[in-house]
Amino acid sequence: MAPPKKPNKMKKDSKKFQKCKKKKKKNKIIKTVPVDNKSIDSEWWDVFWNKNSPSPVSNAPPDEEEGFKHFFRVSKKTFEYICSLVREDLISRPPSGLINIEGRLLSVEKQVAIALRRLASGESQVSVGASFGVGQSTVSQVTWRFIEAMEERARHHLKWPDSSQLERIKSGFEAISGLPNCCGAIDSTHIVMTLPAVQTSDDWCDQENNYSMFVQGVVDFESRFLDIVTGWPGGMPISRLLKFSGFYKLCESGKRLNGNFRKNEEIRDYIVGGACYPLLPWLVTPSEDDELSGFNPILETARSAAVKAFSQLKGGWRILNKVMWRPDKRKLPSIILVCCLLHNIIIDCGDSLHPEVALSSHHDSDYKGVQICKQVDPVGRIVRENLAKHLLHRKGKGLYS
Repeated sequence: MAPPKKPNKMKKDSKKFQKCKKKKKKNKIIKTVPVDNKSIDSEWWDVFWNKNSPSPVSNAPPDEEEGFKHFFRVSKKTFEYICSLVREDLISRPPSGLINIEGRLLSVEKQVAIALRRLASGESQVSVGASFGVGQSTVSQVTWRFIEAMEERARHHLKWPDSSQLERIKSGFEAISGLPNCCGAIDSTHIVMTLPAVQTSDDWCDQENNYSMFVQGVVDFESRFLDIVTGWPGGMPISRLLKFSGFYKLCESGKRLNGNFRKNEEIRDYIVGGACYPLLPWLVTPSEDDELSGFNPILETARSAAVKAFSQLKGGWRILNKVMWRPDKRKLPSIILVCCLLHNIIIDCGDSLHPEVALSSHHDSDYKGVQICKQVDPVGRIVRENLAKHLLHRKGKGLYS
């Protein structure tokens, strides 16, 4: 006697189950339909503010406008401008699972906010994700997408000035320090990191036994970055870092700071730097000559624009001021560049960092021993002497009393 035909029933049940499964999958897909990223998303801030607004535990200001700057370093107007720069790039790339806990694809505004918060706070990706209701991997993807887009779209905010802009910069430095024909101030700082044992080397280990990467920047009188170089190990002398830079090669070849003299005076184009830099025809550094000792405070006033820039950079974008945990050394220069671009965008948009954001101490306060460069170019010495004579002639001997 043949057994009852139960397998047929099981097959039918199995088919029904598969159909139900497909329906569920279809329903799931419908829930993650992308939002229209060409429209402006204003809801994300209300949700974020309600979730992260001031409490006895947080140090966020109670005012919403100030609170926005506290979390993202920029005003809402500047934030909108940044979104406009990267919108097309963030829309055109596949979303790749950038979904929040409500099952909606992230808007451009929310992506930019996540990236800015990560760069501004330096907090872990898990912590930043929790404040937005997204996961760690989403924060990682969003931040890197933003960095790539900014590298491409915001480059015009960091470039060497044209001749008319250079004249404005010279006037600005002369107004704050008295130095004529000064085209910029140069300084450098360390970005400290931990490295896997397989990547450690003496090159990356600096004088304070930290693993670090150098950033060198030339800035104008408003502390705007005009040129940066990074990617080099923090263990090398600063004078060597300078010589590896494209800026040095351009100046030495006469394509930049090419010797334009001030009318009726023997004072050419130059920038100012600290004692860790060599004295060159186009780079003026402090003097050890007692007769010129009064010149040094004036030079330091001009050079302080670079010190201020790095203090604001590392204070505003705290990811650069914290010890980075095993960063990809190939990607770190891009993160540094984008932080410099954001620093400049704040200035260019007439925005400003909150006064309490900048570091209260020196940007490299953990580095006690100052490197002294003994390299002195004879022409550089003449340039420095001519500057000192000019200041004495203009302001009289009382200048150095």
